[in-house]
Amino acid sequence: MMKKIFFILLLFSISCGKPSNQPDKKPLVLVSIAPYRFLVEQIAQGTLEVQSVVPPNTNPHAFEPTSRQATKIAEGCIWFRIGEPFEDKIIPFLKERNPHLITYDLREGIELIAETDNRCTHCSKDHLDRHIWLSPKLTVIQAENIEKILSAQWTENQEFFKKNLEQLKTNLFQLDAEIASLLKPLKNRTLLVSHPAFGYFCKEYGLKQLSVEYEGKDPRPRHLEKILMQAQTNGLKTAITLPQYNNKGTLLIAEKLKVETKMIDPYSADYIATLQELAEMISQ
Repeated sequence: MMKKIFFILLLFSISCGKPSNQPDKKPLVLVSIAPYRFLVEQIAQGTLEVQSVVPPNTNPHAFEPTSRQATKIAEGCIWFRIGEPFEDKIIPFLKERNPHLITYDLREGIELIAETDNRCTHCSKDHLDRHIWLSPKLTVIQAENIEKILSAQWTENQEFFKKNLEQLKTNLFQLDAEIASLLKPLKNRTLLVSHPAFGYFCKEYGLKQLSVEYEGKDPRPRHLEKILMQAQTNGLKTAITLPQYNNKGTLLIAEKLKVETKMIDPYSADYIATLQELAEMISQ
């Protein structure tokens, strides 16, 4: 697969600093997953084309770009990454064909939390959780870093980007306050989840996640029995499935405990609405 990608990239090289033969074509900014497309679009407000590398409803931990996707990625000026496995595989090829490509790791400046025993080995080989966008407060930090990178690249839009960032931060702080108020009575509530994506959200709002997925794999019967016992002990009220992952174990446990199951997509580009929906889901 990577040899095929490399061959395609050999045919293509572009620099953001060179004039395009398409005058109306906007510079391309890449993000690894869709929630960050929301952030960049809120700051850029139509001045840039923003594209998520990982397609909708795709597990980013197992994703590998096709040749066509790699060709599109190679057109980018900036790539905001978060440490997904495919990034390290493809970035050396991209930079060889496009030396002007700027890559920025949005984990910079974020205090990462250690994953639980139910960690996803596909998520992080160093056992640090990188689902950092699911905390609005941490998202503010990432938005600030995005604005700095964009302003450094396109100085003529610096004031415009800063103004948009301030509005975005206001919206994120308001979102955080709304969720905190809604979930305050539910401290220590345990959430059964198909994939351990909600560590930062739970830490922020005093909740706990109990993941059915174990070390990035579908659960075995013995592990399912253990999770069922833990769920019973913790008085489980909420079970959450994700469209990108295997939800059979979660559905089975929820059925045994007679708990309603709801689906949420933490990788949705509709960032604010998704977190509001998640909070409402838990509060009900």
